[in-house]
This record gives sequence, C-alpha cells and structure tokens, in this order.
Amino acid sequence: MSASLLRRLFIVLDLTLLAAPAAAQSASITGRVTAAAGGRPIAGARVEARVSGALAGSATSDDTGKFRIVNLGEGSYSVTVTRIGFQLQRIDGVQVGTGIVTTDVTMSPVPSQLEQVVTTASRAPEKVLDAPASVSVVNEKEINERPSITVTDHIATLPGIDVARGGLMQANVVARGFNNIFSGAMLTLTDNRFAYVPSLRVNIPYLIPTNNEDIERIEVVLGPGAALYGPNAAGGVLHLITKSPLTSQATTLTIDGGERDVFRGAVRKAGAVGERFGYKLSYDSFRGNDWRPTQRDMAELVPRDFRLRRQGGEARVDFRPSARSEITASYGRAVAGNAVEPTGLGPAQVRDWTFSTYQLRGRSGHLFAQAFVNTSDAGNTFLLRTLQPIIDKSTQFVGQVQNGFDLGLRQSFIYGLDYQHTIPKTGGSINGRNENDDDITEVGGYLHSVTRLAPKLELVSAVRLDDHSRLEKKVFSPRVALVFKPTEYQNLRATFNRAFSTPSTNNLFLDLLAGRIPTTGTQLFGVRALGVPASGFIFKRDCTGGLNSLCMRVPTAFGGTGSQIPAAAALLYRAAVAAASARLVAGGVPANLVTYMAGLQPTPAQVSTQLRILNTANGSFVDVAPTDLRDVTPILATTNSTFELGYRADIAKRVRFSFDYWHDQKRNFVGPLIVETPNVFLDRATLQAYLTAELTPVAGAATAAAVAASVAPALAGISGSSAVTGVPLGVVNFDHPLSGASDVIVTYRNFGKLTVWGTDVGAEWLLADRFSLAGTMSHVNKDFFPRSEIGGVQDISLNAPRSKASITGRFNDDPRGLNAELRFRRVASFPVYSFINGTIERYQLLDAGFSFRPAILKGGLWALNATNLLNKKHTEFVGGGEIGRLVMTRMQVSF
Repeated sequence: MSASLLRRLFIVLDLTLLAAPAAAQSASITGRVTAAAGGRPIAGARVEARVSGALAGSATSDDTGKFRIVNLGEGSYSVTVTRIGFQLQRIDGVQVGTGIVTTDVTMSPVPSQLEQVVTTASRAPEKVLDAPASVSVVNEKEINERPSITVTDHIATLPGIDVARGGLMQANVVARGFNNIFSGAMLTLTDNRFAYVPSLRVNIPYLIPTNNEDIERIEVVLGPGAALYGPNAAGGVLHLITKSPLTSQATTLTIDGGERDVFRGAVRKAGAVGERFGYKLSYDSFRGNDWRPTQRDMAELVPRDFRLRRQGGEARVDFRPSARSEITASYGRAVAGNAVEPTGLGPAQVRDWTFSTYQLRGRSGHLFAQAFVNTSDAGNTFLLRTLQPIIDKSTQFVGQVQNGFDLGLRQSFIYGLDYQHTIPKTGGSINGRNENDDDITEVGGYLHSVTRLAPKLELVSAVRLDDHSRLEKKVFSPRVALVFKPTEYQNLRATFNRAFSTPSTNNLFLDLLAGRIPTTGTQLFGVRALGVPASGFIFKRDCTGGLNSLCMRVPTAFGGTGSQIPAAAALLYRAAVAAASARLVAGGVPANLVTYMAGLQPTPAQVSTQLRILNTANGSFVDVAPTDLRDVTPILATTNSTFELGYRADIAKRVRFSFDYWHDQKRNFVGPLIVETPNVFLDRATLQAYLTAELTPVAGAATAAAVAASVAPALAGISGSSAVTGVPLGVVNFDHPLSGASDVIVTYRNFGKLTVWGTDVGAEWLLADRFSLAGTMSHVNKDFFPRSEIGGVQDISLNAPRSKASITGRFNDDPRGLNAELRFRRVASFPVYSFINGTIERYQLLDAGFSFRPAILKGGLWALNATNLLNKKHTEFVGGGEIGRLVMTRMQVSF
C-alpha cells in the first residue's frame, strides 16, 4: 500500500470520526493573549474551554497572541489560559451562541510557586497543583536575586532534597537519601538533555555549562520517574530549563564577588531577527579559594591545590516556523581549570576537565524529538592517593522522540522511544583491562495515559520497557496514580511507581589502582577498584588447611608467586617476623630474641588466622569472620517500588501546603565501593601463647611473657587500630583474572532488599502583600543498615540525614524593587559508609539575602547574600572541606 493511499485513508477516518460532532457544533471562541505589563503578545499559551469541568476544546496562541477554539456547542464556558512563567488566568461565564465570541486575556508573571506551570512531572505543561507527583519550582526571580556559585545553592531547602557540599563548587544532590561521594542517583537534565558526565554517570554541578542568568526555572520532581524518563530516574528528576531568546531578549551583565577571593563575571546576550528566529550567547567565569578539610588525608601523596577556576557558556538558536512548532539548536561547554573533586576512590585533583554538549530538538504540536551528544575530557586530572591519572574522553549519543494524542475529551496518551549509546574512552586508566569492551547501549519505550474518570478524578498510568546491552533481562517499569481534585486548588493523589537504575560503566568495567598498603615504603598490597564482570567474583574455597578452606594470595615481598595457597597465617610467620624485625628491635625487644623468633615455624594448629577488612578512611583493619565473606554475583539493575500518598493545596491564594508520605523498597540495590577481600593476619591470642611457650626455655618465664606481650600486637595487630596495624600477610582474594595479583579488591555488589519510608512537608504562607513565611521538613525512618541485617563484610548507610528542616522569611516590595530573605536550616547528624567512612555531625545554619532594583536604573540589580551567616564551621560529607561563612554580592544590569 502506497504512502499516499495510507494518508488518504487516515484523512477519511478522521473526517468520519469528526463529522457528527462538527455538524452539531459550529460556534467558536477567539481572542488575543497579551502581557499585563507592556501589552506584548504571548505566544504558545494554552487556551482551554470547559463545561462543568470537562474539556470541550482548546487552542494555542500564535506569534501575535491570537487563538481560536472551534467546534463548540451553545452554552456557558469557563476559559482558562496557561503559559509557563505566567499566572493562570480563568474567565467564567463566557456565553457561546451560534457565532464567534471574542475574549481577550492578559497575563502576569508568576510571583511564586502558587500558580506555577511545570513540565517535568508529566513531560507536558500542567499546573503544580495538577501534577501527579511532588514537584517544587525555583523561579527566575529567586535565582537571579540570590548570588550563588552553582545551581545547588537554590535547591538546598526544597522538601526531600539532600545537598551535600564538599566545597565552594562541589556538591552532591539526591532526593530522599542514598547519597554518595561520586553521585549520579538523581537524574539531572538541562533543557531535556542529560547533564551528567557520560561514562561516569556522575553529576558535577560546576561542569554544567548553563549559567544562572540564563535559567528560567528549576523544576524538582521527587520519587521515581522511570516510566517517562527511563533508567536512573528512581530518585527523582532535577530539571534546569533555560530562557528562550524568542521570549527573553536582552543583554545582561553580571559581576559577583565575595569572601574566599570569589569573583565571577557573566554575560548573556539574546536577540531576535523578526518574530520567528532568535539567538542567545551566554558565558561566565569563576575563581575562588576553596575551604580546607579539617585534617589532611594522610594517604594523599601530594598536597591539594585549593585554588578554583571554572568557565563555561552556551550558544543557542531558536526557529519557530509556526505558533505550534519550534526548532532549537544549542552548544555548551564548561571547563574546570582547577578543583578538588571527592570521588569514590578518594579526592582527585581536577585540572582542565572539559564537558561539552551538542543538542538539536524540535517540537510540533504534541510531537517532540531531540538528539544530543555529550562529551567529556578529564584533561590532566589525577587521584591524590596514587597519582594515578584519570583519563576520560567518553561520549554519549542520545536520541528521543515523543508524541501524544487525545481520544475525545476524557483520554490522553503520550508515547515515546529513547536511545542511548555510551562510549567510554579511558586510555587504560579508569577501565583498565576492560578498555576495549565497555560500550553500553540502552533502548526503551513508554506509553503514558491520562484518563479523566470524572470532572474531579483522574487516573494517570504509564508503562515502560527498557533493554540494556549488558543485562540479560529487559526491565519493566509501571506507574499508576489516582489524582482527586475536590476543588481547583486542591490535589489528593495516591501513586505507585516501579523505577530502576541500570549498572553504570564503573559498576561493570572499573579497573583502577585506588591505594596501597602500606601508604609509604615498600608496597605489599595494592588496593584495586574493580567493576563486577559478567561472571561475578567467587572466592576460592578448596585450599586444604586454610581457614574454612579459604585460599589467599601472597605479595612477592613474602615470596608470593601469584598462585593461591591455603589462607593460614602461620605459613607466613617467618615473613611477618622479618618484616617487623627492625621495628621490634627499635621497640626494645632484644636482638638475639628477635633472631631466635625468626627461626621458629608454628603450625596452623598452634597459631590461628584472623581475617580483617581494610578501613580505607584511616588505614586500620577491622575483624571479620570467614562466614561474612560472600561471593559477588553479576550486577543487576536496581528496582525501586515506591508507594506515595500526597496532598497539595492552595488555600485562599495565601497558603500553599504540601504533604507527602512515601514507602520505598529497593531490590538489588547497588551499594558504594566497599572492600570485599580481607587480609590475613596472625591471631594475636594464639601467637602470644605460642611465643610465651617457645621463649620461656631460652629467656625465662618473666622475660618470655613480657616479650610475647609486646611482639604479638606488633605482628598480629589490634582490630580497629590505626596506630598498630600488625603485618598483613596475604589477601583472601577472588578466583578471577582481574584479581590475580595480591590486591585488596574494592568493588560493588547488589544488596537484596532495603526498605525505607519517610515524609516531606512544605508550606508557604503569604502573611501580607509584602511578607511571606515558608518552611520545609523531611524525615526518613532510618539512616543505617547493619551488615547483620543485610549480610556481607560492611554496613550500608543512607549517607543522608534522617531529618532536616528549614524556615524562610521573605519580604517582597516589587514596586520599590526591594526584596529580602532570612533562612534557617537544620540538618541532623548521620553516618557515611562509602569508600571513605565517617560521621557528619549535626549542623544548623542561618542564611540571609537582600536585593534592590533601583527605579532610576531600569534593568539594574544589586544583591547581597550570605550563607552560613554566623560562620558555623561544619562538614557536609566525608572528604569535603570544613565549610564556613560565604558572603557574596552581585551587581547586574540588563538592557
């Protein structure tokens, strides 16, 4: 059948379906949508005509602001007009007869979140109050009037959001916990494209090219978003949406300065050629002096360079062929000239790391399509613990298409396809021996449905199926939400989402030397970080005479050949004495007795074996039982089954309130990098008893007891002590070529099931025309999962606080151009279990801000902002700096 014949059949079908209603409905509503200030036309506004809450017809305003809703029957209609960035307008009692009714509409910019329109929750425009998810919005005014270094400063007090700052520029952002040093748990987008580093899948805010002056709004959606956004949106979506040059035309110059030698300059230029073509250029440059950690990591081989340098910018063109279509092309580039970035393997000194993005996207009616390419070049970055270079020249290709249609007035569908292809290029550094087999391809499709069961009740559902080239099974993600709107300004919802996160290239292909034992002198053991191969990692358990038949590998310094031998410390007793002999003599043990002990050879029955796991934070070792050792199975996708109950209300246009209860069950949760292979030590108690018995005949009982009491801790060590670590003799290693050397292996694993629940509360009260009070509070039921509960050799933590809260008072006098803000934040103490462990102490901070737009200088702005005004020194994540006060000022002019 030819394409032309198919097209004719569809036209005939459409005419058949529409003929009956069209015959009975011939009236229309027309009008023009303009801005309240200045009267300029507003294009792209959605105009809907409703009868008793049911949609009767709709239209979109064109470039001149005109619209026309056709095929309406006689009656009284409510006309609503929505446009992102403007307050919703509603005109009731529009009487329609048999002809044309004209209704003009004026719109004002959104003053706060109370009437905000968002797109991220459902990938289509809708009011915050209508969204089937918990959504928060930071608008352009808030962003522009708060001097800041990265976008994370604007979302720190949003409900459910955890922001862990490591310094002036460094921050990790997640929703509802499970943070990490090198985190990509929250899907971060800029204008619908991924904002994370391609192969590492980590969100590094200062590598986002977009500057504050170009952001129209920030939308944050809590809870799983996989049904619409695919893999790795289980924790929520953070979306930066920039200004279109067709609706925001100006030249903006900004200079920021402040404490810690902070200086930032930015420029944004946007213009238009006619009504259909727009362009913009943006650029900013930043420098500063970062905060220091409270104590230098003793494992670092060179001092950190705390000077910060960063620059970035974007270029974009927009073309609007018609009122319902738009094509956008953009290019962005950010360069981190110098920084210290905490990673899962310890801090890295960032030197000239470049992130670039290329995007082409278009929209026509319901149809949306885009293609973008993200690239990364780590420059001269290296790990401070090993001086190992970090080479990352990865590329990611992404293609997406989405469309939608309505079936009558009660049913709407959105459907789409996604394609991702990630190509890591690490020069044998990050992926090491896996370098030539580490590409990943992901393909997915989804169908999203909105069914209007009644004028006040909607059923929102979605299904998604994804295929990952490195996983055996496809992943199915369903979503269902029941949304009840008792009034126009209330929203009750119950939702269930099953989302998933796929293994990253690090989870699968990492192969990098992360440390050494000891940290100085002759290296006995390497600390190697590995991704999990398709076969997993299995301990060798067939060595007769080994502890629980376990096998170990021995370093060459102790005579090891790379092959596995029984995990019996007594076999290497003489090597232990030889390694510690100088230290023993220096500690007061007679040289002749050291020589005598060096000639002894206990049996495994006489001196037992103790297994200890390396604590990578301080170099100490902690006892573990042989029964704690578990094989590492192939990495699977993590699934999140989340149930939510939510309520949101806008009461009398003065109070905005939201409450969310959520219950999340994670299956096959991929934990952070942890040490999985223990080292073999001599058992202290049996060694002391053995030496006492052997030395008594040659030195006497008293001397023998004293010497044995001194030598046993030096050779066997004390569990958990970093002062006396003993002599690690071997490592109980995996039976796999990647772990063939005497390396301590740090790797990932799936944890069977983790269950958490929590609540998020947000409120905003407009006390008067100029004053408002806002508050947020979030709570999670637990922040720690002991190994006795989940199994294995290490505990797991939420890596985020169980509770946090904020209170913000605002003064807004827009006619005089005066705005002020006072904000209090409280974050509870929490444990951190990652490659580097620790505890973050509770902190309470006071922030303040002030801005002034002088009437005599149109487009001028002066702003002053202080975070941590009282200079309460605190740390927000392990390995990060001790954060103090930061006062910044901003001078800006737009023309």
